[in-house]
Amino acid sequence: MAEKYTAAEWAAMEGGHEVIPSEESFSFLKDLHESRMTKDNGPSQKLTYTDCIERAYLILLALETMRQFEDFQPYVQRYTKKTAGFELYKYYRIMGTDLYNFIYFVVGNDSAQNKLKDPAAAKALKAKTRLPVPAINRYINSLATGSEPTLASKMFIDFETAGKITNADYKAIRRNLATWDRLTKAERRLLATRLIFAVRAKLRNSDIIEDFEKFAAVKDLEKTNVTDPEPTISRPDISSTPGDLALYRYLVGNKNLALTKKFLEAAKDGKAASASMVQAYLPAIEMIDTLVQAGPAYVQQLRALHSRAKKRQ
Repeated sequence: MAEKYTAAEWAAMEGGHEVIPSEESFSFLKDLHESRMTKDNGPSQKLTYTDCIERAYLILLALETMRQFEDFQPYVQRYTKKTAGFELYKYYRIMGTDLYNFIYFVVGNDSAQNKLKDPAAAKALKAKTRLPVPAINRYINSLATGSEPTLASKMFIDFETAGKITNADYKAIRRNLATWDRLTKAERRLLATRLIFAVRAKLRNSDIIEDFEKFAAVKDLEKTNVTDPEPTISRPDISSTPGDLALYRYLVGNKNLALTKKFLEAAKDGKAASASMVQAYLPAIEMIDTLVQAGPAYVQQLRALHSRAKKRQ
């Protein structure tokens, strides 16, 4: 580990308790830290703001699924205990869980978004995003103390709405988790399999993947005849606000604005666009193609203009 912390600094990071780790502890913590998705100045810089919202939501869904089984509740409790206690998400925590740090990237100050792939776009989205942090904290604290969370379904719905989570599979998982006791074994396996696909695609290097896959295997919850619908690519922070669309009319024309909005939303969600949506966005595509056909000098100018525009966001 590159940094050397004083006892006081360790106390500040670990809730006020003075902890002076040994050299062996430092080595162990380094190995543990480097395996996580939210390593500072590392994998997090490959993630967008939208990615962080989605991955935090998936971890919460995984915890909610595992807590349905008594023998996996101790793991859920251990994980949420490591997440709880720092409820304002003011600072990046090197010893924090991925869940804590994903929420920090979403609701923290500008320095949090500066750690992401596209800081300017992340800050623009943060200004329009209001995650239900108090409800999330209540849910996490309930799991950390081994209590039954109250209003869990409402928290998940509010998270979906605020985070603009539109993935139909994730919504179906959330709805079915709310009625877990009434699901058949086949329905539970389908729910778990969809979530396994999502966790593998989006949380492959996270601190929850190993235990969640163990959970799925022990409980025999993965169906082998279900098609994996998950894209593994990062989702860009695409905006389609009225202000943005007002400028899009100069690229696609007034008559194409409505379908252009739908095209952008489909692209952001990784969904297929209809022929009419693609046709509406075609003028913008043709503009780029014209620059490509004109030669490398024009492409380089476009790239330089794009770089300047990102700095102004």
